[in-house]
Amino acid sequence: MSDDWNVEEELKPLKLKCTSSDCKNGHHSYRPTPKQKAANTVGQCRSCDEMAPFEWERLHKLDPEDLDYTIAALKNELIRQHYWTNETPQKVENYARRKGVKGMEGAVEKRIRNSMSPPANDFDGRQTPVEDSAKVNAVHFAQHATASCCRKCMEYWHGIPRYRSLTEDEISYLSRLGMRFISERFPLLTETGEKVSPIRRAGKSNTKG
Repeated sequence: MSDDWNVEEELKPLKLKCTSSDCKNGHHSYRPTPKQKAANTVGQCRSCDEMAPFEWERLHKLDPEDLDYTIAALKNELIRQHYWTNETPQKVENYARRKGVKGMEGAVEKRIRNSMSPPANDFDGRQTPVEDSAKVNAVHFAQHATASCCRKCMEYWHGIPRYRSLTEDEISYLSRLGMRFISERFPLLTETGEKVSPIRRAGKSNTKG
């Protein structure tokens, strides 16, 4: 993050996908291939076949009291680790600062309920903006970090079938998980939000963000 919270440096996001991996550095992709599904080897890395160092059954219990374990597991996958640890664009942080904790709680729950609850359709996998999108905000970052960005990711990470609507318990669980990301990445948020000036880009006129 820049020392001046109102100035954004141009970051170049990596073109990561849910199928990206960096196995030599311990960051895998666990989205199963058709071959892995046929061989009943779901849970292995799609690139190197290494078995995940955590218990999928434990994750699929969706225990809100076991979020620490879930978060540690998520960070083994390259794309999740990227969103949990890499520098956050200033406009994404500003969005969270304007909302505050209460506003982010409402925004995360609303996004899960309205955009992610319906059963998967042909648009699944494209409904959540990625970090180089002009529309991306802190809610979308939380979704990618916690594998609640599409129904395919929800299915293999959280054990939630993609071709049915989410239950109230599932919406609550995924919302709490998303807020754990918000609290970890933006620990200085005020309770009700604050006024944040538009971003000033070097060499450019003021740009909203």
